[in-house]
Amino acid sequence: MRWAGRTIGLISVGLFLLFLTETGARIIPELTWGSPQGIPLLLAMIVAVTGVLVAWFVELVGGLMTFVGAVAIPILVFLGSGLSLLVAALILSLPLLMCGGLCLGCCWRTRRASVSQQV
Repeated sequence: MRWAGRTIGLISVGLFLLFLTETGARIIPELTWGSPQGIPLLLAMIVAVTGVLVAWFVELVGGLMTFVGAVAIPILVFLGSGLSLLVAALILSLPLLMCGGLCLGCCWRTRRASVSQQV
């Protein structure tokens, strides 16, 4: 379960970095705080991607960061464009949601096992 979450997360990070290197230089200077699909969406994506990397070392913190960022992505897209791009946002955030959920599940399972060994 742990390696499945890490693999899914790394694929998501790779796709996000590909997006940043290919189109980020054109898009990022035009982003504003006025639209939910501007800087707030970029920050949600950065939180989710950073959470994947943090989850390699601290599963609870990284899993929470990834999960919160992945939930924020479709919410911000829905607030900015309504239902028209919501499916695309859900598809984008699904691997991050899976990664965050798997990391949180591994953390919970590891803590539960350590508590049962102490008793």
